[in-house]
This record gives sequence, structure tokens and C-alpha cells, in this order.
Amino acid sequence: RQAAVYGLGVVSTCSDDSVFPDSAKQQAAQTLLAMIEKPDAFEEDNATASDNAVSALGKLCKLSASGDGKLAAAALPRWLATLPLSSDKTEALVVHRQLCDFVEASNAALLGENHAKLPEILCIFGRVLDTDTCDDELAKRISNLLKQVHAGLPHVLQQLPGHPAFAKLTDANKKSLERAISS
Repeated sequence: RQAAVYGLGVVSTCSDDSVFPDSAKQQAAQTLLAMIEKPDAFEEDNATASDNAVSALGKLCKLSASGDGKLAAAALPRWLATLPLSSDKTEALVVHRQLCDFVEASNAALLGENHAKLPEILCIFGRVLDTDTCDDELAKRISNLLKQVHAGLPHVLQQLPGHPAFAKLTDANKKSLERAISS
């Protein structure tokens, strides 16, 4: 499974519709979603393959966002629900970078109406910072995004402590967010 979904991720970077037509992209997305939404998807025996499936789905969504965006609109909220990743460190870093890519591009399918998903995304950033699934470059990007939110949407940060995802953050996660905003 891991090799198969990794292969889907590789093919998902191909924008040539003759190689990977829309119908195949839709079918691949449905298969990946079914895989990552199984109750045992992120248990020890399945977690690495599931991390690769999440990565492949993110690549499909990115490819879709440059087209009609329907696949991304349908799949990105479900993709976001799987984050952060932690089993396959290499794929986790790829996916956490994808998350930054989508936020930096102000992807409406990811952010939701009136940036409704932004608090959840900020909490994911808090769980990623200062872990082995975040390198220096990604930490800098996250810090820049947090500063942009602080400057442009301060109400989001003010409301963050009341968000259900914030309650799941450890004290260390919360301090990582604070450091990233003030750095």
C-alpha cells in the first residue's frame, strides 16, 4: 500500500491530462480518502502508508487547485483533518510544507469561508513546530504566516484559546506558537 500510494503521489505531480486524466484523478482521490478515513488508518501497522496517502492526496489537491478546483474543494477539508502527520517523517515534512503552500496561496477550499479553518490550521502549526516533522525552513515559513495573521487578522489569534483544537495543544505547543509569532 505504501509504495502504491507513493506512486500516486508521484503521478499527481504530472499536469499532463493525457498522462493522468481528470477521471483518474477523481478515482485516485476517492481511493486515498477511503484509505485515510478508515478507523485504523493511523494505527501503527498502517500509519506510514496512510501518511503517504495523505501526501499523495495533497499533491492531487494542489494539481486540482490549478485547474477547476473541484477536487481540491471536496478533498482539502478532509485532508486537513488528518494533520499533523508523524509516522513517516519524510512525508510528514512534505505534507506540512503543502499546508504552508495552501495557506500562503490563500486557498479558499482549505481556509474556508471567512477563514473559518484558520484557527485549526494555527493549532496544527503549533503541534508541528519544534518537532522532527518541521525543519528550519518550514519553521520560518510558519513563523511568517503567524506574523501575517497577527498583523492582518488579530481577532483570529484572540479567539484561538476558545477553539477546540487549542485545548489539545500541550503547553510546549502553545509556547512554540508564541515564540514563532514573536521571533
